Order: sequence, then C-alpha cells, then structure tokens
Amino acid sequence: MFTAKNSWKKAGSALLVIDMQVDFVSDDGYLARSGIDLSPVKATVDRIGILIGKARKKGIPVVYTRTVHEKFTDSSVWKSRNRGKSNAPGICASGSYGTEIVDGLKPLPGEPVVVKHRYDAMLGTDLPVILRTLGVERVFVTGTQTNLCVDSTARQLFMNDYETVIVEECVSTPYIDMHVPFLKNFHENFGEVSPMSRVIEYMEKY
Repeated sequence: MFTAKNSWKKAGSALLVIDMQVDFVSDDGYLARSGIDLSPVKATVDRIGILIGKARKKGIPVVYTRTVHEKFTDSSVWKSRNRGKSNAPGICASGSYGTEIVDGLKPLPGEPVVVKHRYDAMLGTDLPVILRTLGVERVFVTGTQTNLCVDSTARQLFMNDYETVIVEECVSTPYIDMHVPFLKNFHENFGEVSPMSRVIEYMEKY
C-alpha cells in the first residue's frame, strides 16, 4: 500500500514493541471487558512475534514499552482525554496484571522495558538514553495503538533524527477508522510505513 521512500543501508537498528499489554490486547484485559472489539489488535500478535524472533536471531535489540498509570502521574489534563474511552480508573494501573506484556511477546531477561506515562514513549522516559547507548539510527515500530501511542512515539523518534519505520501489518488500533489515516499521514509527512516482508528481508541480511 505504501511506496518505499528510502533504501535501507545497514545501520544500527532496533525493534520497538509498543504497549502490547494485557489491558490493550487480551480478552481478559480492560478494553475487552469494556466491550471493545480487539480482533484487529490480536491479529498482530503472531506477526510481531515473528519480527521479534528475527531481530533476536540477528542481534537487533528489541525494546519494549509499557503504559503504567499512577496517581502521581495522572494530571487533571491527562485524565480529561477521551472522556473515559482509554483512561478509565483501573486501566494499566501500577502493579496490575493489565500492565503486563502478553504471552508470546514477553521480553527476555536483559531486554529493556520502558515504562511510560503518556502516549509518547520518548517523553520523560529512558528510551532516548537506551537508543543512544545501543547506537541505534533506525527504529522499526510495532505495537498498539496506531492513532495514539504508536503515532505519538513514531513522530517523536523522527523529530529526534531517528530513521523511523512503522511496520504496516504489525501496528493496530481497535478504532479501525483511524488506522489507515494515521499511517498515511505518517508516511507522507514523517518517516516511513513499510510492509513486514521488507523488514524481514532487511533483518535477514543484517
């Protein structure tokens, strides 16, 4: 669907897995219990798992993010977003099962897991330090949700001069009317949206 913008020369790369947590992905998580259809999100789990396996095999770092809500980070402005759609009390509450990464995608010991309190995983977190330390120049972005945490994080990666590639089949949102427009906007005005097949081809030659 998206035309390649750049050829990818070998460069320090990382695979970013955004918020594939129980509350956002699983049938026993908060969104599913609230009646939201998570089939678009669950459809990406196996595909992200394939990329994680490829990255590990080739020594490409895998970096995870987790959203965690704390009383001392939930400002009144932050709590006003979306009028309860994704900010209701209890979702991704600190220490809860809902904050955990889903089975099949869990990080290995030693793989960094960045805790974030806003959509943007670059904001006030260890992610910038981790990427610099790992010598990363290109970030392949996967995870959920396309219109919120994926978009916000990918834009900030690009703004901070990382070559940023959203993997088309490996990002999702249950709000399907927002999925393609956000990807189109990112591809046209920021980094690149690429099919998974191209990313796998790059990784296999890494």
